This record gives sequence, structure tokens and C-alpha cells, in this order.
Amino acid sequence: MTVQILLSTYNGSKYLKPLMESLLAQDYPEVEILVRDDGSSDGTVNLLREYVSTHTHIKFIPGENIGFVQSFFALLAMSSPAADYLALCDQDDVWQEDKVSRAVAFLRRYPPEVPVLYCSRLAVVDEYLQPLKYSDLPRRGLSFRNALVENQVTGCTSLLNQSARQLLTRVPSSCVSHDWWMYLVVSAFGTVVYDEEPRILYRRHASNVFGVSTGKINRWKNKIRQFMKDGKYKRLIKQAEEFRRMYGTSLPDEHKAVLERFLGSRKRFGTRLRYALSCDVYRQSPRDHYLLQVRIALDRL
Repeated sequence: MTVQILLSTYNGSKYLKPLMESLLAQDYPEVEILVRDDGSSDGTVNLLREYVSTHTHIKFIPGENIGFVQSFFALLAMSSPAADYLALCDQDDVWQEDKVSRAVAFLRRYPPEVPVLYCSRLAVVDEYLQPLKYSDLPRRGLSFRNALVENQVTGCTSLLNQSARQLLTRVPSSCVSHDWWMYLVVSAFGTVVYDEEPRILYRRHASNVFGVSTGKINRWKNKIRQFMKDGKYKRLIKQAEEFRRMYGTSLPDEHKAVLERFLGSRKRFGTRLRYALSCDVYRQSPRDHYLLQVRIALDRL
């Protein structure tokens, strides 16, 4: 069974070589690599061309700068319908040699007609690959009810089968991130599998697009900062509305009811308060879920 790795790059020459070497060192025998560059101006393109010249299973596509979210959607659109599984990849991480084979072992438990998305825990490291922490484990499980209000899928850990890919060929006009969108869509129509054993060194440094906070004080500061800002929460609602526009008519009845209650709860204070106290969407940690309930009641979504 073939796995196609989808790698988006942008001015990543500083860390790209260790990543590429770790991809080439995978113990899974049938791996292809599709790289799309998002308009780099450093040495990234030259480095990629060197790899292409010596490895026939690497395909490189230079592109214009459209941003990392749209770049991954472009990669999904260009990915091979003949590949059994697709793996998303960031430019500055390092994969352990059994990352692909371990994920495939999880995915093969499901029939190919079931959309399945695999993701895993992160081993967070600094820019020199020194260990910092492990990412938090989801306490309440992964589901559509969680995906509406919180992302648990880090794109660089994820693999998906062709059934999941077919669900994701339609590109949303509004989403918070490509990996959150994947979580939302696949949890609605298929299965999301979480692996508690990390198989990726997730490099955290100043130029990360998104990072994982370390230390309790920093995490509390981030939570308070996020609570005071409305931008992310407004994008969350827009994402849910876009999901309803694209998939609402084909949703299973249970998920359709959850989505309608979530989007319809904002009309009046009494309605918001009742929904906030008994809402059927949830965030993983009790603290985060409480903040969600407060925002719903105050109409801060």
C-alpha cells in the first residue's frame, strides 16, 4: 500500500534537510513525496531540486505564495488518487523512522470505504531538537461535538485514507486551519483515530506558524489572551457556518442536530444561557470548556 507524503515549504532551508533525511529514512517501503513550495525566496527551492535530482520518488511543484493553509489544500487537490494513504508534513519537524508504518498499521484496521483520519501526540522539541514536553492527551475523546469548537488534529501528525481525501477535495471559503477543517469533516462522516505514542519531533521556534505552549504560566497567559480576543472565536463560528453550507444536507441526523443547536443558540440571552449550561459541544480540558460556556452565554462567539 502506497503512502504519499504531502509537504508544503516556505523559506524553510534552515531546517528542511533534517526533515527530508527523516522522510527518506522511513522504514515503510512504499513512500512517495509530493512537495509544493509556497513561493520561497531563500535556498529552499535549490535544496528541493537537489533531492529531486537524486530521488525518483520525490516530485516537486514550485508555486506562488498563497499561505500555508491554502497550500495544503492545493496539495490535497494535486495528491494521487492511486495512493492508499496520504500523510501531511511540515518543513521543520523530524519524523521517527516508524512514523509512517505505525500510522498505516492503525489505518489498516478500517475498511477502505470508511473515511479515516489518523493523528498523534507530539514530542515537542526546541530548535536544536532538545526535548521540551509532550502535547496534552485529549481527555474526553475525539468527536464531531469536539471538532466544532476545538482542534485536536495537528496536521503534521496526520495520515488519511482515500475515502477521507475524497471528502476534502472541496475547499472551504472560510476555515480556521486546514487540519481543524480535516478534523471537523472526517469526524462528521467517518472516524478520527488518535495515537497516544508520538512519532514526530515537533520543532518549536520563533518562526512556527502555530506552536505548542510550554509551562503552566505561559499557557494560562495564552488562555486569558485568547479569551479577551474575539477574532479566533468569530472564525470558529464562520467555519461552522461554512461547514453547514457545504455539508449540512448530507450530515447524519445526530450531527445535524448538534450543528443546528450550536449555531442557533446565539439569538437571545436566555437561549444562550440555557445552551451554555447544557451544551453538547465540548472542549477537552475543564478550564477550556468553562471558558467556552462563558463565551457562549456572553455572545462572544
